[in-house]
Amino acid sequence: MKTAHIILAAGNQERWNLSDSRGMILPSIKQLVQVNNRTLIEDIQAKFPESIVATHRKEIKDRSLRWFEPEQHDITIATLFSTRDFWQDWTVILLGDVLYGKNTRRLLKQQQDPIMFYGDKSEIYAIKFHLSVSPNIIFAIHNIINSPLFKPKFGKLWNLYRQLVGVDFRKQHIGDLFTKVNDCRDFDNKQQYVKYARSKRI
Repeated sequence: MKTAHIILAAGNQERWNLSDSRGMILPSIKQLVQVNNRTLIEDIQAKFPESIVATHRKEIKDRSLRWFEPEQHDITIATLFSTRDFWQDWTVILLGDVLYGKNTRRLLKQQQDPIMFYGDKSEIYAIKFHLSVSPNIIFAIHNIINSPLFKPKFGKLWNLYRQLVGVDFRKQHIGDLFTKVNDCRDFDNKQQYVKYARSKRI
């Protein structure tokens, strides 16, 4: 069976560009920071061979082995919806601002549940799902976006998770369909990267 690995890297960089780099000179696009002697987007693609990057930014395209421009990229779940033509028997959704650890990569490879979210109490780092549940994902995305209560802040993967497990997409909840991992690191803002870089003496 075929497995697609799709990296979402179409965000607006708002939290990144509004944060302080604490004197360190950093690129204006977080996917281009240095990790393991290469850019972060290159590191993810190296760890997930044959992955494809969903992005509208030229700078990320130039660093990507494979990419496509999503039809929508204003919110995360809209970008995810735009990737549906690439979904295979199994699909792994990755985020372009995450440094993926070995244990998480192993869990993603071994998973046989129809759908599973990977993260911790504050972040979702990845999703893996079987093609059989793709209608559920599409339906959940439509429910969120078409809700009269919808605001752009509800367009995150957390809200998709809550919708799929049957709780209000606005409520804090971790329950079924979720595997906690502790070996990933994401870079939402420059301070998070600076802390990592100094610990690694980059």
